[in-house]
Amino acid sequence: MSKRNWPKGPNGEWKTGQRVPITGSYEDQHGVTTFHEKGATFPPCIDRKGECAYRTLSQAMTA
Repeated sequence: MSKRNWPKGPNGEWKTGQRVPITGSYEDQHGVTTFHEKGATFPPCIDRKGECAYRTLSQAMTA
C-alpha cells in the first residue's frame, strides 16, 4: 500500500510537521508567508510556541 500525502488541517490546509507537497510560498492562518521546498517538513511557528500552523499554497515555484 502506498502512503499518500494529504492535507490534515481544516479546509484542506497543510499542518505543521507534514511534508511539503509542492515547492513554493505558503501562507499560514496569521498571514505569514514563507518559502518551502518539496519533501521538506513544515516547521513549527516561530514566536508562537506550541501553536500549530495551517498553511495554504500561495504561489507555486515553476521550473
